[in-house]
Amino acid sequence: MIDISKRFQKLRNAKGFSVYYLARESDVSENYIHKIERGENQPSVYILEKLLACLGVTLPEFFNENEDIMYPSEFERELIESVRILPQEKASAILYIVKLIAK
Repeated sequence: MIDISKRFQKLRNAKGFSVYYLARESDVSENYIHKIERGENQPSVYILEKLLACLGVTLPEFFNENEDIMYPSEFERELIESVRILPQEKASAILYIVKLIAK
């Protein structure tokens, strides 16, 4: 079973966010974030989504138990979001170009 408090704190630290900064960006109080990290409070899905969005992580990414998977950077997230809105043929063309460049 996933320890939400430890995983959340580890993610926040890995992203280099202070509790103060995260509280300001998410509109969730510093006190509440500290309680989450100490395991004193279990956040609702809504609150957890707000916090994770500020960290650039989705709920499925957060709850993925495979530690080998890296969370996308802001650049990678922007790239993914940009490709998602393209028609399939244009998205396929971009993937083809990336594969050519990576060789």
